Amino acid sequence: MESIEVLSDSFGKMSGFLTFLILVLIVLSYVTIKFKEEISELVKQQKKHRDIGDLIYHSMFLTAENVLKKVDALDFTTYDGYDEIKTRLLKKLIHLKIETVRLRFSDFLQKEGLEKVSSPQLKLMVASTLSSLVNEYNDKAIKVMNEEMGIDLKDAKFLVDRYEEFREYIVDAFVDELRVIVMDDNYNDNFERLNTILYTVSISLSIIPRDVVATFNDINGKFKKYNKNSYE
Repeated sequence: MESIEVLSDSFGKMSGFLTFLILVLIVLSYVTIKFKEEISELVKQQKKHRDIGDLIYHSMFLTAENVLKKVDALDFTTYDGYDEIKTRLLKKLIHLKIETVRLRFSDFLQKEGLEKVSSPQLKLMVASTLSSLVNEYNDKAIKVMNEEMGIDLKDAKFLVDRYEEFREYIVDAFVDELRVIVMDDNYNDNFERLNTILYTVSISLSIIPRDVVATFNDINGKFKKYNKNSYE
């Protein structure tokens, strides 16, 4: 009783607004504690309504832009100096690679019903998208080198094969990580799974400049013979 009298006396000395504010906080605290499970479930339900289509604004697409800027700033040499064809070839191929990745994942994220597909089905869909874009890029790269830059088909295929061989480690790592992500029960929904998958794609994109440099250094001098035939 004495404590109630003290509390009542304290309220009496407060301003009306302060008294109202404290009462509101007390009520909110009570409601939060009393209906903690219901509130938690409501928050989860809100998360489940996130639109997978909004992932087209994912930071992965910004990473792609940054990779292009890094590649545009690179110059390549072969033995005795600047190699024009190697530099132009690299920039053309990486722009093509990045654009293919951006386009295919943008299309994928706007497919109907992604939020409802099962984990195994999602894994298959993402893996198929990855395989399709790699094949699409390789075909376009060979065509660009041959038709736009005058490079023999044999040499064009050789370069594409060597690059894919060098990048095989990152593709294998992505497939392994994809399997883990889609089967992980800690994710609430496919939005969260795809969000994480795109971060994984982002990592693979960010190391493209390094891999390209290593690939071109490995085939040093092979394409210099095309310098006199290259054109924009």
